This record gives sequence, C-alpha cells and structure tokens, in this order.
Amino acid sequence: MVLKMSVFHIAILAAAAILLILAAVSDARTYRIPNKICLALLALFPFFVLTAPAAVEWKQHLMVFGFVLIPGFAMFMGNIAGAGDIKLLAATGLWAGPHLVAVFLITTMIAGGFLALLMVILTHRRNRSRKKAIALAGVPIPYGVAISIGGLGILGMLSQPLLFPS
Repeated sequence: MVLKMSVFHIAILAAAAILLILAAVSDARTYRIPNKICLALLALFPFFVLTAPAAVEWKQHLMVFGFVLIPGFAMFMGNIAGAGDIKLLAATGLWAGPHLVAVFLITTMIAGGFLALLMVILTHRRNRSRKKAIALAGVPIPYGVAISIGGLGILGMLSQPLLFPS
C-alpha cells in the first residue's frame, strides 16, 4: 500500500528545497552561505519528522548530523573547506539520515567534481584574454552549489512515498 503524503509534508520538503537553492545562488554569487539558511534547514527538520507519513528515526538523523559536522569542522580548521560549506553539508546530512547519507555525499562529490572542472574551464578562458593569468590552483569553488545539488537529490528521494512503508 502506498501512503499518501500530506500537503504539509510536501510543503516542508519544498521549503527545504528552496533553502538549498538560495544557498547555491548565494554561494555562486558571493562565495558565502548565510547562517540563516543553515539554521532554517535545521529548524525545518522537526516539522519534516512530525508530518512524515511514517515514523522517522530522528535520533539516527542527528547522529549523521554529528558524524558529518565533526570531520567537517576538522576540514575547516585545516583550511580545506569554508565554514558555510561545512554547516550546509551537516544541515543537509541531517535530512539525508543514515539511509541516504551515502547517496547524498556521493552525489555532492560528483557535482563538486563537475563544478571544479567548470571553474577550471572558465578560468582558462579568462586567462586567455588577460595579460596576467590567474593560477588555477587559487580559483575558489562555490562548493555550496554541489552540496545543494546533492541535497536536492535526497529531497527528491524523500518526496517519494515508497520510502515510508507501512
């Protein structure tokens, strides 16, 4: 039997998707992800749990959040990733939970690879028209775009009522 999802549950998933799109646009334009977006994603999650058509293992989702945040903090301290990227990654990992975290991280990595390739191509094109070239190694990558793509993928999966068997 396929469960019907409530309008509220679908609206919450849509709101989370809008937040991810806003994060991607902000990061692409300014290389910054506002804290408000990450906090809104975190604040929206309990409503996702309460409106889900079946029980959500929210404690396991919180564990995934921690398991993503802790190494992410180490990456930030090592100057490997930005703080906004890590906060968005952890907040989105909360939504992915234990069942979708691997899909989320792999999708994010693939999107990040394509994004890095795109940035290299764009930088190479700009370098041809300038006298002083920009080093490819120094080109910043708005990784929030890739995280948002991975997050939108899992939100799409969460919108499928088949994930909530009775």
